[in-house]
Amino acid sequence: MDRRSRKGDIPSSKGTSRGPARYARLLGAALAATLALDAAAYDLDQHAWRDRLLFLIAPTPDDPLLQAQALTIEQRKAALRDRNLRVFMLYRESATVDDLALSAREAEQLRRRLGVTEDGRLMILVGKDGGVKRRAALDTDVRDIFLQIDGMPMRRAEIRAKEAAGEQVTTP
Repeated sequence: MDRRSRKGDIPSSKGTSRGPARYARLLGAALAATLALDAAAYDLDQHAWRDRLLFLIAPTPDDPLLQAQALTIEQRKAALRDRNLRVFMLYRESATVDDLALSAREAEQLRRRLGVTEDGRLMILVGKDGGVKRRAALDTDVRDIFLQIDGMPMRRAEIRAKEAAGEQVTTP
């Protein structure tokens, strides 16, 4: 067989042709690797138009400010549910969402997406539309977050609908 490359063949480093089958295998392997990397990323878009997201960010889970906020939030579970608010705890090397552990890779990806440093101590509120509504110090009063949510047009509509249905609405 002629050792010259055919159209569509990828020449090897030795100058011989590898053929279209080899190219297809390489392309398939590259695609699989890309999908595997993407699968390791936490998809915030799954919450779009369903949930509001509250990120509590600290270097470690034992950060005193974070622990104080976590205790306050634990005591306000009904208010969280009423506002469709999912709570993320984001640390230097790990993360949780509603107390479910995320991987170190997912934590890193979330930090990058939110533009947060490893030593940051922040609270970030993300609306149902996926937009950042507030970036504040970690020691911000959670009640202020609830008041901000309750002032949003979408939340006001939710409150009106609940009241019309005779459902209880939690106070901030």
